[in-house]
Amino acid sequence: MLINYIALIMALIFFELTKYGVGIPHWAGFSLIGVFLLILIISFVSVYVKSGLWRLTHKKTENLDEREIQVVTHAIRISYTIFVITVIVIVYLFAIFGLGAIDVVIAATLLYLAHIIPTSILAWTEKEVY
Repeated sequence: MLINYIALIMALIFFELTKYGVGIPHWAGFSLIGVFLLILIISFVSVYVKSGLWRLTHKKTENLDEREIQVVTHAIRISYTIFVITVIVIVYLFAIFGLGAIDVVIAATLLYLAHIIPTSILAWTEKEVY
């Protein structure tokens, strides 16, 4: 799970560095982005998909039993608190440093985070989900 987060952050950092042309050639930046995206996909499949946690957090409430509803609801409550704080910090950093508008890559990263944080909370807090 930690590898997934690190790969996501590194891909985003190298994208932003390459976009602003900060000391890294475009070919090297995009190559590193590709490597980190590959690591991100592999770690996503191995951690979230194969474990069944992704499916659990994305099931309809009608398809969950009472225990699963409580566990998933608790994880979602915590994760959205973390997510909102993260978004606010990013928006303020962009405003303070005059970086302009948040681009589509950061928006996509935030969308991905909104989906994996609840699953990560479940993985970290629950000994047995099923």
